[in-house]
Amino acid sequence: MGKSLLQNLKDLQVTDNEIPDREGIHANSRDFVLKPELYPYQIYTILKENFGLPNNFSFDEDKSQWQWLFSYKDFHIEIYDWKSFSTSIAIYHQEYSEEKSKQLAEAINDLLVKAANKKKSLIKAKIKESKHKILRNPFITYYSTAENLLNLSVQLDKIELKNSETKLIDALDDISDVFIYQIDFWDKKFDLYRSSFLMYMSSLEGFINILYELYLKRELRHERLYDKISREQVDVKLRLAPIYCDGFETKTINHEDDRFKNYLRLINLRNDYVHANLVKSLESYVIEEDEYTFILENEDQSLIPTDINNLDFKHVEFAKKCVDEIIDLVFESMDVRTRREFKKVIYDEQIEVEDEDGILMPIN
Repeated sequence: MGKSLLQNLKDLQVTDNEIPDREGIHANSRDFVLKPELYPYQIYTILKENFGLPNNFSFDEDKSQWQWLFSYKDFHIEIYDWKSFSTSIAIYHQEYSEEKSKQLAEAINDLLVKAANKKKSLIKAKIKESKHKILRNPFITYYSTAENLLNLSVQLDKIELKNSETKLIDALDDISDVFIYQIDFWDKKFDLYRSSFLMYMSSLEGFINILYELYLKRELRHERLYDKISREQVDVKLRLAPIYCDGFETKTINHEDDRFKNYLRLINLRNDYVHANLVKSLESYVIEEDEYTFILENEDQSLIPTDINNLDFKHVEFAKKCVDEIIDLVFESMDVRTRREFKKVIYDEQIEVEDEDGILMPIN
């Protein structure tokens, strides 16, 4: 049925009629929803070119800006944007048919993709001329992920499996299987510790990258210079931020500050973790004596274990503390106006900026 169901977008009929109620089914119950991979702007321009301006306004204005309502045979179709970043094709069938509705949605999507392929140059031109940008904030993405993972590890510690033990015994062979299941479940929190630690460390890189994106000096925004600066080691970028960026009162970030020293201790460790380096703490030594076998391990005197397998809750908390303190140190190094402005945007998931002659100005 697929493509033969709809051969041309213009076969859709713009309608002002409300989607009819179906017996036993609420009108808002969609048979199928498809989210095209095209930009909402692409879909908007294609539909506008074929059908004029959007004709339907029965939507949540906090989540959508525009919507078309179409009819086709015994289908109703809504096509609308969602929070500016995606689009949905919602299909309603008179007698409810998920399969037929899916086929129609895919047919519409195929026609939209075909039309969009002819307009690629338009998108490139619009992107090039745009001075209003939205930065998705990697600092918040990584930091909130770390927070969630750490909180989840705490919840695992609190879970009581006693109430479900009877059910487990019914499902498993014997009580020993239940015990093994509990231990395995409890052990999962160490996976969360490792992941959370890496997310906290990466979040600070996101913080520094946003800092440079917003405040890098105009004369350093030439492509070759920008590329070289962006490839600097994170500790170097951190320390030299006042040299490379506007808005600082200090000449460099104070590397003698204990907060900076604590963070430096974690950087090489983080690199070992990420690159899975074979550090000494990963080596164990087998000793045979008196017909017994003994395992000797290298002593690890570091504040944070060099073996990622040994990370515990307190180590992740220390990493979080280091990240929070370095962020405070950066704030303290800024002038009052820039600090106030930066604090307003750095904790947002998306940062709106206006490009003014090569300088990105946050829109509060």
